[in-house]
Amino acid sequence: MGEFEELVRTAAPSVEALIPAEPAAELGRHTARRSPDRFPGGSVAQQALHLFPGLTAERLLGALELGVARLDLTAPAHVVAGLRPLPDGNSFMLLSANGQSAMTTPMSMVNAVHPGAADLVVERVRALLPDLGDVTGDEAALAAKRGAAHLAVAVVVSRAVLNALGTPTAADPVAAIGIAIGATAEVLPDVPMPAAYEQALLEKRRAEYRGSSWSTTVPVFDHEFVFAEEAALPGTDFTATGLVAAIDTGFAVRTGIAEGTVPVSVRVVLDEPGEPDLADWDEVAETSFTARKGDARFGHGGMPPWPGDFRVRVHAHGRDGDDDESHHLLIWPAPHAEPLVHKKTDRVGHRLRGEPEPARAAAPEAALRWLPALLGAAATVTVVTGVADVDGFGPDAITVEVDGGVVVLESDGFAGTERGVLERLSRNGKAASHFWNGNGDRCLSFARAGRVLVSREPWEHTDFGDDPEVAAALAGLDFGAWRHKEAKGITAVARFTGVALPQDELTAVIRARVSRWEG
Repeated sequence: MGEFEELVRTAAPSVEALIPAEPAAELGRHTARRSPDRFPGGSVAQQALHLFPGLTAERLLGALELGVARLDLTAPAHVVAGLRPLPDGNSFMLLSANGQSAMTTPMSMVNAVHPGAADLVVERVRALLPDLGDVTGDEAALAAKRGAAHLAVAVVVSRAVLNALGTPTAADPVAAIGIAIGATAEVLPDVPMPAAYEQALLEKRRAEYRGSSWSTTVPVFDHEFVFAEEAALPGTDFTATGLVAAIDTGFAVRTGIAEGTVPVSVRVVLDEPGEPDLADWDEVAETSFTARKGDARFGHGGMPPWPGDFRVRVHAHGRDGDDDESHHLLIWPAPHAEPLVHKKTDRVGHRLRGEPEPARAAAPEAALRWLPALLGAAATVTVVTGVADVDGFGPDAITVEVDGGVVVLESDGFAGTERGVLERLSRNGKAASHFWNGNGDRCLSFARAGRVLVSREPWEHTDFGDDPEVAAALAGLDFGAWRHKEAKGITAVARFTGVALPQDELTAVIRARVSRWEG
């Protein structure tokens, strides 16, 4: 063992004893790699320190400063033989800014007066990495040991090297600590975790896991997407449920589209869920599957981090292509059980199960789903009969004369919901409007012969009165289901007024107005 190595090995344990466990663990978990393009200039250690949390670095400084000030270590002359201070007569300028770490200026002084000293520390730390051996403990203990052991070596190397330079600038313990933290942050991403760390991290995640939920978009290949620990080839047998089937280490879901992506929401719970929610879905089925190791990733979420038997309940909508396709997955730990179909209404599922395909009537609002998509997150659609001119709307409203009446489109406006406007517009006929915004607020209004019949937010059990024309306008529109509520409201408006809304004409007018707004 060389002289300098022996010095470091001897002094490091006393320094390690000064390092608090919590910031040591944060340092031990550090994996961020510096980018010279992001932090140009300065030493390697100073660049690496930029990536380390400043509050943790300050806590380490506070814990070490007094002890390092008393650390009387000097590296052998040959270690620093290649370093020389700036010649007399040279000058330099340091720029500072509010909010910088207390270590920034001392480190910059060392870099300026002793170029290459901080990089020498990093080089020596790499050559003297501590051997953690077969350390054991939980995740926090292993991370703390990793961080403290490496930082202790870096502190001793930094203090000894700077002391050997023999200048007041280099003797500042704050500079030594800053360079040591930066050197540790630079070196650790290339140092393997202790052998026991992976299992300890898994055990920590298992102990902390309380369930999860997220939404993502997943790729589809050959009419299916897969949620599993390992990649699987397409061609799964879906005859049991017409929707979902277990595969090795996970499950596959049968989609309506052949290729592309579909939106999927996922919820993982630890207890068996209640009865399935069937209202908003075409097909609902479930099956059991086995996680071999656990923690299969899916989008930006994943399975519970442990192996075992699980159950998945899959909800599907739009697989027949008459609406936007989407899926929801509900997953929970459960003993193996036979596949189960809770709801079966789409043609894809019936075909896969070998059942006669059902005849499905198009939803009454299907013909008007295009209009809310054009108008955006907040708008009002008002339809008027019996008048040639309309007033009471803002300058940005779009007014279009159509066969049988006038359509007024407000983007992010709601004048068409106001009682006075509806009374005035309906004095010689009818007026109806549907309003919505990004907060989920809605208002559906009907007026006739100068009187507002009803104006309320449409929900499943909303009482719109007993007017026969209003009742006819609402017939068959399911406001209890969350999809396409805007199209349903507009459908009621068109039915009540008897005015058809021409798609081509209104689309052209809306797009022209949007182009002018954006221009």
